[in-house]
Amino acid sequence: MKRAVISAILTMACFAQPAAQAVAQTVNNQCFALGDIAGQVASWRAHKKTKAQALDQAAKYYKDSADQQAVNAIIEKIYAPGAPHMTPDQASMAITQDCANQHQTQAPAAQ
Repeated sequence: MKRAVISAILTMACFAQPAAQAVAQTVNNQCFALGDIAGQVASWRAHKKTKAQALDQAAKYYKDSADQQAVNAIIEKIYAPGAPHMTPDQASMAITQDCANQHQTQAPAAQ
């Protein structure tokens, strides 16, 4: 009986929570997000999607100009002539590391 009451209270408490508004987030300069996108782009390349198709696909989903620039830069890097064919995990790690290194060099020196 106690379990049923506690379960009912928890269920009502969950439904009573106010709904959080969905807010579009930008990916520019968020290394984890850029890494995830790089993984997706590498997957597109592995599945024979052309660079033009990748750019068109990205344009459908990334409307913010800074986001478009970041995603287009990833596409350019992954589809560059002579670029190694990477798995999605390899691309994700490489872009995330590049982003983190870039942020580290841009961070002001601690005193």
